Formats: sequence, C-alpha cells, structure tokens
Amino acid sequence: MSYQVNVPAGTGSISSSSSVSGHDDDRISDWASSLGEARQTKSLFDETVLPSPEAALEHDANVWDFNLHESCEKLGLDMFGRIRLINLIRNAGLTKDQIDALSPTDPLFKDDSLLIPVIPDDPLLQYDPDDDWSDDEDAAPPAQSASGPSAAQTLSKPDNSRVAQLEAELEKVRKDLASMRLLISKTVGVEDDEESPVQGSQEEAVSNENSGQGKGKGKGKAVERDDDTHYFHSYEENDIHEIMLKDTVRTVSYARFILSNPQIFKDAVVMDVGCGTGILSMFAAKAGAKHVYAIEASGLAVKARENIRKNGFADTITVIQGKVEDIELPVKQVDVIVSEWMGYMLLYESMLDSVLVARDRFLAPGGLMAPSQTRLVISAITGDRVWKERVAFWPSVYGFDLSTMQAPAFDEGLTEVVDKEEVVTSEAIVRDINSHNATIKSLDFHSSFTLNATAGAGPSQTQTIKAFLTHFDTFFSPLSGEASHVSPEEEVEILPFGDNEFEAPVQPLESSEKGRQVSFTTGPRGKYTHWKQVVFLLRKHITLGPDQRIDGRFFCKKSPTNSRELDVEIHYRVCDGEGGDAEGSYDVQCYKVR
Repeated sequence: MSYQVNVPAGTGSISSSSSVSGHDDDRISDWASSLGEARQTKSLFDETVLPSPEAALEHDANVWDFNLHESCEKLGLDMFGRIRLINLIRNAGLTKDQIDALSPTDPLFKDDSLLIPVIPDDPLLQYDPDDDWSDDEDAAPPAQSASGPSAAQTLSKPDNSRVAQLEAELEKVRKDLASMRLLISKTVGVEDDEESPVQGSQEEAVSNENSGQGKGKGKGKAVERDDDTHYFHSYEENDIHEIMLKDTVRTVSYARFILSNPQIFKDAVVMDVGCGTGILSMFAAKAGAKHVYAIEASGLAVKARENIRKNGFADTITVIQGKVEDIELPVKQVDVIVSEWMGYMLLYESMLDSVLVARDRFLAPGGLMAPSQTRLVISAITGDRVWKERVAFWPSVYGFDLSTMQAPAFDEGLTEVVDKEEVVTSEAIVRDINSHNATIKSLDFHSSFTLNATAGAGPSQTQTIKAFLTHFDTFFSPLSGEASHVSPEEEVEILPFGDNEFEAPVQPLESSEKGRQVSFTTGPRGKYTHWKQVVFLLRKHITLGPDQRIDGRFFCKKSPTNSRELDVEIHYRVCDGEGGDAEGSYDVQCYKVR
C-alpha cells in the first residue's frame, strides 16, 4: 500500500494578486474556519478537547503537571521520537510517572508502529514546539514618516496585513504538509514514481495521470508487506488479556508446571516470549528464577513493567520491548524459554516461528522449552448445531431467501465450542510438534489421517457427518530435547479446573525428584478454553456406517497474502472398515483460518 500527497497547482505567493476580493475573502474565512476545527486537539490524559494543540498542552500542564516539550528534551527525542511518545501515551494510557520512567534508550523510541497515529489527523503530531509563528501575529507595520502614514498607506495597510497573514498561514501549511509526507513515507512507504508534481503545473499532473505514470508500475520501490503491525496492536487492549487470564485451563496449566518444578526454575535464567501482562514471568520469578527476560513487541510492555513493579519483581524481571528476532539480551544464553504462543488451530498467528527463533538465538545447550510438545488433532462431527446456526439460518430470514450469505461458512475455519457428544469418530494426530527440535519450515505440512466410526450412536446406525473438527493438546515436560517427547499412544491428562481459580494463588501439584509433567487439551473432552475448536463445514455431507472409516490428507501452510493466517486443504473419502477397500477418489475442500 502506498499513499500519494497532492498539492494544488498554483501554490505561488498569494501576494502576486494586488488585492483580495470580497468573494475571495469569504472563501478565506471559510478556510480559516475549517482550519480552526482541524486544530481541535484532545488532551493526552483525559477526554477534554481543546481548540488548539497549544491549548491542549497548556491544559495538560495545568491539570496533569505534564510538559511535553520538557519530556521530549529530557529524552533527547527528535521529531519521530516525539511522534512515537505522543502515540504511545494515547495508545497505552501512560501516566506522568510512567512517562518519567522511560529512558532515552528504550526500544519504544525505535518502534515504527508507534508512528501510526492513534487519532487520525492528530494536530499534536503536526505541532512544532520550536515554531514561534502564531496565527494571531500580523506582519510588522511599515515605518512611518514624521508626519504620520500617508493616505495611500492607510488604505493599503489592511489588505497588506491580511495578505502577509495568509502568506504566513500558507507557509505553515506547507511545513505541515512536508512533515506529513515525511511521516507517511516513514510509516508506509511512498513509491518514487508516485511523488506529487509539487513543482510542476496542473497540466503536468494531468499528463502524468493520463499516461499511467505515478501508478506504481515504473521504477518505484514496492512497499514491503506488513503482517505484524495489526497483530501486535491487537494485543495492546485489555480485553484479550482478560479473556486469556480467565481461561483457567491455560493459565493454571502454565502455573502448575512452573511452580511444580522448582528443580528447573530455581536460579535459572528464563526468557518469556510474548509476555503480555507479565503473568508467566511472575510465575517464573515466584518459582525462584535468577532472572527473567520478558519480551513483548507491543505497547503493552509499558503496562507489563508496571505490573511487575507493583508485585515486587522489578529486580528479577526485565521487560524488553521489541521483536525477539531483533532484540539483544545482556546475557549470552538462557536456561528456559516459556511462551504461550498457541493460536486457533494451534498454528494461527504464526507466533511459534518467533519462539523457534528465540530458541536458536538464546537457549543454552540442554535448555528447556515450555511447552515442550503440542499435537494438532482432527476428528469428524455431526456438526448439527453449527450447521443450523451458520447455514440453515440463511434460506429463510423474515420471509426472505438470503442463502447467498452461506458461502463464507464453507470457505473458512469456524471457531466454535463443540459438545463431545457430536464427535462420532476416533481422533487422529495430523501434526506432532516438539518445541526443542521443530523448524519453521516444518510448520507448513501435509499429513495422512484415518478416522474410524465410533459406536456412540449404536452399532447398526449410520452417522451423517457435516464437518471436520480440529483441536490441540499441549504438554509440558520437565525433560529437555528428545527425552521430553510424549509418544502418540500417551493420552493427554485431563484435570479439573474451576471457573474462578484466578481469585487465589495457584498451588503446585505433587511432584517427584524427576519433576512433574503437565498437559491440557482444547478438545471437546476437556473444559472450555478461549481457543475453542475449529470447525470445517463440508459442502458434501459424509454418510458413515458403523464399520466404515474416513481416510484423508490434511494440508496446512501459511497464507501467501498474510503469514499470520493459514490455508487449509482437506482431502477425504469413505472406506470400508479396518483394512478394507481403499480405492476411490477423494473429495477436496479448501479453507482459510483467519
């Protein structure tokens, strides 16, 4: 994506006209009025909207004892650093004390995602504190003779003064435009051949447009695709963290593993990749870690620091804001890497890629990965409820046929909670990932699977299958490397979890000298998790007899248009019982997980 900034032709000096007509003066007044509205500025700390950036800064100084100019000088910020600071304050809701705690070397001031305005057209981002010019200042009056101004001077002074003021306003607009062009090129990139014909005539601009120039097809440099900015921004809001923290299966499982294995965490150097609120880092510190490096790429790092400070771990936990691919640590290696990287259908969001980079960059030989292993599992379901809600709903809505709206239900993986009673086949593991030796390349994969009919509906009853279902199982082993791997035959442990376990500290499980393994499932047999399950509705239903099976192949890869999303392809066919006829063509259906 690229942006083009156009400057109207004929932007020569307004003073080239000898006078300003009444009609032009009306238009200038309208322009000035709109400029006034455009300068309205919201306070950095409350909801008050002031008439100008200057008034907003004065309000923040009087009410909140905060001086933006002094803070920028203290931190040694240039124009871009100042923009980052303003957006950070607006985005993260920083207090004055939190701002004072920032240092000039903080990675925040190199984070280009903070160049994107939180408030569109925020006048504070365009305000230049070093610009002494004011809208209220007129040009200096001409020198007067001893006998006073002449009649001609008296008549011309109002016009000359108005023209001088408008020239100054125009120059200010030009400066703002130059700043914004620089900001846009820094944020999203401006292609060389899309530059506006600022110095050319209007005819040149039209000629370029008609000839196809300036459309990004010539020598211009393509703008690099950004799959990360929206992803990281989505984790800056409280809502998503509240959901994850209240997911007791998720959070308690991590806590139980960390707190039940003091032989691992006592005096260990730990890295928490994607620390969010800092909860896992604090569990590690509580378990006796020597030091924890909490890595967080989003603006939430500021709140994580405050959470850690309030809980007394500031000396043990260091929050580093940045991508784990880019950051450096003050130590050469760490003993343990802990991360809650799993997304919908396990691999959505592609955060595991970053965890594997952290492993290869920082984990000591023999070091531990937590979780150590994850399995992506497929089964087949009746899908009655999801079909009723997502498909059968559309053909008759208030007496109208809206069945055109059904298509997305068959094109995308649907995040749903499915009752275990709907599962009518066995389960099959389509991907088994050991965090100690997996590679990023191996996360794009295809795998065969076989699902056998179960006797849940009776030994002689056939089942109508409307969807496939995926979930994942997660294992935390106290062992490292290959020794940590759980065989496919070993079942995931399903423990009880209360809804309100977040109201009290997590207690460790009974453990041996060798440590305590912990595991959990996101499947229908376990307690609900925020990951839910992913349903893949079938256009063509499957009729499965009690002695039949489904043979299939499951394909999964990162989307070529967004590396955080997944492309899934399922090939399947029905075969007679175990060892029966396996001939016949496959049905194929493709999906997006996003």
